[in-house]
Amino acid sequence: MTSGPNEELHLVQPPTGGTAGRIRRSLWMLEEVQQSLQLVPDEAERNYALALLQIMLGKFTDAISSLDLAIQANPEHVAAMFLEGELHLKLGEHKKAATLLEQVVSREPENMTAITWLCLAYHCLGYKGKAQMQQSILQSVAPDLIVTVLNK
Repeated sequence: MTSGPNEELHLVQPPTGGTAGRIRRSLWMLEEVQQSLQLVPDEAERNYALALLQIMLGKFTDAISSLDLAIQANPEHVAAMFLEGELHLKLGEHKKAATLLEQVVSREPENMTAITWLCLAYHCLGYKGKAQMQQSILQSVAPDLIVTVLNK
């Protein structure tokens, strides 16, 4: 692979055939994208993009590590905080999810999705008062949404 701005990109054809071929092809694609991401000058954005790819490949632990690096590079990277909080929530790591989602909501109090996930994290942790506070915010904006979330 070349990196000059006006040079053509020459990729070797990925292996194909069956399940093993699909796995090899996915790993090949991951390697190609990782090499391409080295050209992205912003470390936070590079790690965020890598995390998105890792999520698509089902590599959630790797994605969390990449999101941690993105947040370290830019402590105000709200999208990385949100995505990492969502991953922790889906992995059943409710305390970590709540911590990250609290940071998102403090920076973006209008982010209804973050408030919804935070309410769910609090609910799973048994923090009734905190869950009810987030629930009241949601009910004032989207009354039908909270019923769906807490019934999951």
